[in-house]
Amino acid sequence: MTGFLSLLTVWSSLLFAADAPQIDIVIGPKSPELERHAARELSDQFAKLFDANVTVHTEVPANSAHLVLVGNPLSNPAVKKYAGDWPKLSDQGIVVKSFKGKDASGVIVGGGSPVATLWAAYELGYQFGVRYSLWVDIIPDTNPELKFSGYNIVREPVFPVRAWRTVNDFPIGFESWSAEDQQKLFAQLAKQKFNRILVSVYAWQPFVDFEAGGVKKSTAMLWYGEKYPVHRDTPGKVAFDGASQFENPDFAGKEGYEELTAAGIKHIRHVMASAHDLGMSVALQMSPLEFTSEFEKVIPGAKTSPSLNNVLIAPGEKQGLDDKALKKLVSAQIRAYIETYPNIDALYLTLPEFPEWEAHAEEAWNNLAKQHDLGDLTLESLTEAASERNVIASGERGRRAIRGNIAALAFLNGLLADGKLLKREDGKAVELVYAQLDPALYPIAEKILPKSSGMLNFVDYTARRVVENRELLKDVPAKKVPSQFIFTLADDNIGILPQIATKRIETIARDLVEQGWQGFTTRMWVPAYLDMTVHFLSRFSFDTTTTARSAHDEFFLALTEQQSSTDRLWMAFEKLEEATEIIDENDIGFAFPVPSLLMKHYQSDPVPEWWGTALNVYVEFLTELYRGGSNTAPHGYNYIFYYSKRSEFPLEYLTAVQAVREAAIAKKEGNIETAQEKIALAIESIFNCMDILSDIGHDQSDRAIIAILDAYAFRPLLEEQERLDEAAEAGEKQ
Repeated sequence: MTGFLSLLTVWSSLLFAADAPQIDIVIGPKSPELERHAARELSDQFAKLFDANVTVHTEVPANSAHLVLVGNPLSNPAVKKYAGDWPKLSDQGIVVKSFKGKDASGVIVGGGSPVATLWAAYELGYQFGVRYSLWVDIIPDTNPELKFSGYNIVREPVFPVRAWRTVNDFPIGFESWSAEDQQKLFAQLAKQKFNRILVSVYAWQPFVDFEAGGVKKSTAMLWYGEKYPVHRDTPGKVAFDGASQFENPDFAGKEGYEELTAAGIKHIRHVMASAHDLGMSVALQMSPLEFTSEFEKVIPGAKTSPSLNNVLIAPGEKQGLDDKALKKLVSAQIRAYIETYPNIDALYLTLPEFPEWEAHAEEAWNNLAKQHDLGDLTLESLTEAASERNVIASGERGRRAIRGNIAALAFLNGLLADGKLLKREDGKAVELVYAQLDPALYPIAEKILPKSSGMLNFVDYTARRVVENRELLKDVPAKKVPSQFIFTLADDNIGILPQIATKRIETIARDLVEQGWQGFTTRMWVPAYLDMTVHFLSRFSFDTTTTARSAHDEFFLALTEQQSSTDRLWMAFEKLEEATEIIDENDIGFAFPVPSLLMKHYQSDPVPEWWGTALNVYVEFLTELYRGGSNTAPHGYNYIFYYSKRSEFPLEYLTAVQAVREAAIAKKEGNIETAQEKIALAIESIFNCMDILSDIGHDQSDRAIIAILDAYAFRPLLEEQERLDEAAEAGEKQ
């Protein structure tokens, strides 16, 4: 019997192979690696989509029934032979075009460059129903029709720069992700035609080593120096796989400046290499006028720059625009990054978010006015405009922001004038982009920014706030100064709670296209619910007929295979965007991931009415997710279940917040028993939050939220419970 079964198995496999369609992929004999990668990716997709036998060739095989030519006329002779009139393409243009010759027919997958050919390969997969999320490809259950005729896709991007920002700060973001995890993420982003990785770093992080003025950098930390131990009683501790502390895996066990910095440099180099391997450009963003505290010896009298745990300093009143020690310090820091990461393509210099250098604004403005024709514009009129605008940086904060911005800009312009600081080891100049120029300076940006530089603009923290101030975008000379916009997909102030802003981002994106912007970079921390927004940006960037709704339907209809389910999921994400805006409008820092996260709500003020409103909207979000996912096709089930189960988290968290407030009210009124009950309810709800994320979490951001809740919610609640128990016991004795 055993011999018969073995024979049957062999026969079955041969029969299956005979029935499987044969697909032939042809690359050029000297095709670049990215085109070879495109062929491998197509081969993998075809095997999954059609149960096909796929062979990659360097010459067209005879009598191929299903033929795919990869590349362009310069890289692949077969494409040159069969393409006919090859369209005029930029280096980012993509082609998916059917052909029919005398001896062969099939489809050409190509582009104006090797990386564009790779994007075209993913576009063909998309046409066959493959959908790309941030962590997985979703393949249809039923094989689509194997047909390579009828394609005539030729597309150019409306946004030449499509950047993804990584690292940032806070463990809930990519600062906690290993380089290997980010490499997997970048592979998914490449499938959605993102073409730049922006590595955003801070001075206190362990990513660079340098010396200036006889002082060597000695600060190296992640997460502003915060630590997140995993205790024996930590709810959801199974998510940490036995670790005693939540860490970025690339830094596990590393201690001290030297070890941490060596690990950090290795980490960032790996991140950058992963992006370059996918044909992406790599940019680094840093704040040149912020330093770690040991450098106060170089610039005595420096001010503490506002940040968590006050880990940064910045120039103060004693440092003038021509301060030699400051110039050497800034130069040393910039050069250190360029020399440590010699393959970066662009350097984004951030003008400080909280400027501390306004004392030199008048001198800086006079310098700018001497060098450029600024017309009748005055520092006083700019300051007044910044004070009266309707963004977060308004009033006194707006006044200080514009003055500090002008001082920083004048200083950096002088420092970078000869171009030496921005030269790589190979002699190539790094692209310069000024980040976060104050909106009041937009109308004169063309005059005051160095020639050939660009700018990355940030109007306000959330997409809703940007839309409400979208008139400011019209002041950007985007057709004269290469301009990129920061799309906030998820804000760190709203923090750990689920959030999206897809509809608002569509509004901004259409404005940017109309005004001729160069592109965008993203800004986010927790990526959990961002697939819809990323998918929209991916499709819109090459086809402006795409809307938030059409992108949603294209994605989810491929998963659910039912319009009714897709409609339900659209309603769910509308509710999530509504909840996001309720929080943004009422308390933007409501779930900011800092030590005061939960216990800042432990005060005796009345419970805000909007808390209940937000909770109800999150309930509707959950309800529609479960309804929409109830009849999902098998290949989409796990994906939508993650969303659905995770949507229980905000309900538990808001329940905990309200219970904490009610406990504080009861405590003030002397009702210790009620306070005990409410704190116990809050503990239970936070426990449930952590347990939910432990059950379904699949990335470091989900694990980070568990760690943060343990440190900033669960532990403080246990401590308060103990104090209330002691108070109750003392009351009984009396």
